[in-house]
Amino acid sequence: MADLRYFCQSIPKIELHAHLNGCIRSSTFRQLLTSSDDQIRLDTLDKNFSSGDTHSRMANVFEKFALLRSCVTNLDDIRRITRETLEDFIDDNVMYVELRTRPRSFDNGKIPSSNYIEAIIEIIREYEEKICSRLILSIDRTQTLEQAMETLKLAEKYRTYVVGLDLSGDPNIKSFERFLPVFNLAKDRNLSTTIHIGELPDEECLNENNLIINYKPTRLGHFNFRTNEQEQRVIKEKIPLELCPTSNLLTMKLTNLTEHHFNLFYKNKHPLAICTDDSGLMNCCLSSEIFDLVQTFNLTKQEIYDFMLQTCNLIFDKNMIDFCQKKLKEFFLKQ
Repeated sequence: MADLRYFCQSIPKIELHAHLNGCIRSSTFRQLLTSSDDQIRLDTLDKNFSSGDTHSRMANVFEKFALLRSCVTNLDDIRRITRETLEDFIDDNVMYVELRTRPRSFDNGKIPSSNYIEAIIEIIREYEEKICSRLILSIDRTQTLEQAMETLKLAEKYRTYVVGLDLSGDPNIKSFERFLPVFNLAKDRNLSTTIHIGELPDEECLNENNLIINYKPTRLGHFNFRTNEQEQRVIKEKIPLELCPTSNLLTMKLTNLTEHHFNLFYKNKHPLAICTDDSGLMNCCLSSEIFDLVQTFNLTKQEIYDFMLQTCNLIFDKNMIDFCQKKLKEFFLKQ
């Protein structure tokens, strides 16, 4: 098993669902907190994270994000988080990563959201020889249609590095229908889309699943809660899934990974990507996510390699598919 663990760590990997702020190192998060009250609040959130039902655990996650957002106050902060995130992915032998982030301004709008994106791109360029990084711009479920349109405009402006549009945020807010005009425009303009789906076990969430599946985004994130009919539709239409085992395990309140829906879709040869979601907040890395699945479902080195090879086809920057597959093949030939 130690040999398999090393294999999972050393194989070149692809990360397709990573929220930039959620990748923050724990030490950095605490350094950015300026008050003792915030430190105590974070301690309480950490302590209570694994207790309660799915709704309370999701509420905990978004309270952490709100706290994090409040302490990231300037472009140097976001440069630091981006730099450390890329260094951590490089250490984990990730060769291609799509970082998703919600554009934001600073200093009451004096520093516009375009500067925020440019600061991230600056660091991406700094590490280009070590890792290929692309951006997915996130629309938050709490935003207005006008704000979402602005995010789409930013995605088009920075198309060299921005490869897609994401819908994420508090799943208690069922707002996909509001943003459908934006996502239709994205599709018309050949911009890839990924949408968080099925994050809560309630009827409203399941109803929204149908709207999202009807839209048929380029990829779907999570898909934790679904009906059998929705499951079969996604399988039939081969809409790729981004699965985040540690995150899903915690928010779905699963006893262990045997209950995770990875195996159901894997057995159906469905297009899948294994991801970390929020590696800093969830205290995980891509190697450990893959190894946990390898242990749980008894996967072989050949199966891991084949899986990573098919994941290459799911990346939004299609110019990078051949490069990633070539690196994987070169690695596997040496084994």
